[in-house]
Amino acid sequence: METNEKLLSVIFNVGRLIREEIHTSKCLTDFTDSEFETLKFVRDKETTTMKSIAGHLHIKPPSVTPIIDNLVKKGNLKRVKTKDDRRLVYIALTKEGHITLQKKYKKIRNTIRKVFSKLSDKDKKTLIKIFSKIHV
Repeated sequence: METNEKLLSVIFNVGRLIREEIHTSKCLTDFTDSEFETLKFVRDKETTTMKSIAGHLHIKPPSVTPIIDNLVKKGNLKRVKTKDDRRLVYIALTKEGHITLQKKYKKIRNTIRKVFSKLSDKDKKTLIKIFSKIHV
């Protein structure tokens, strides 16, 4: 098997292992992947639009509506109307949304720590350095 094929195989296997561990540890039982990704995106942007969220998730804007509706119902997001243009609605994280993300990240960090416990600190730093070269 050529090097790139081995690399692809290892990346997929490690990704699957991480997803399985996160699922097993029940870190995200009350959120879909799209909902959790939306929460992270909105947190990073502070306020954003449905169109921006759709672009980030690589889905069509109408498909974002049920995701946002669920997160609003759960109390993690809120819709913010503007005075200047009543058609424009921004999406923002609620205080509950911030707390939820903090709790979820703590569980995920513990899970990641478990997955990568086989690596030395030096190996982890090397892995970070390599991935940082790819994702700039």
